Amino acid sequence: MSDPVKTNLNLGNLKSDLLDLASKLNIDDGTKEVFVQAIILKVAGNLSATRERLAILYEYEKNYLELIQEYKEEIKFANNLQEELRKERTKFFAESLKEVSETLSSTQVDPNVASMWIKELVESYTKSIDMSTSLIEENVLSMLGEIKKEARSGIQSVANSSQESDG
Repeated sequence: MSDPVKTNLNLGNLKSDLLDLASKLNIDDGTKEVFVQAIILKVAGNLSATRERLAILYEYEKNYLELIQEYKEEIKFANNLQEELRKERTKFFAESLKEVSETLSSTQVDPNVASMWIKELVESYTKSIDMSTSLIEENVLSMLGEIKKEARSGIQSVANSSQESDG
């Protein structure tokens, strides 16, 4: 049987360090060797499994970053749409609504009528913005769904190739 430290791992002087530690135990040399080999095999198995999981994680993250790079323009576009919508909403309530109110006041429109018009304007505007927000969210969720779908298929192919290389 080949030495797992030399063939599977690059752990430096693990075997010699373990043998030095085992030499302090009051057991025969054959038992020490079996004890050291058992520890080395356990460490080798754990490292192998960890390396495999890290390789899969690395491939998944690499695939995910490639997908983000591929969809970068769409992500920026969706973000810009959302940002513009927020700015428009802020401007409407901070400036436009105030201007309308001042105009209605200066033209001496009856305050009850002006109040009704402003209320209808706010309701209409809010419905319009909510519809725009809904369309943007739908687009963003759709795009995120595509990215997740491609990411899942990428991780599945990584897992499959990992299983094939083990078999």
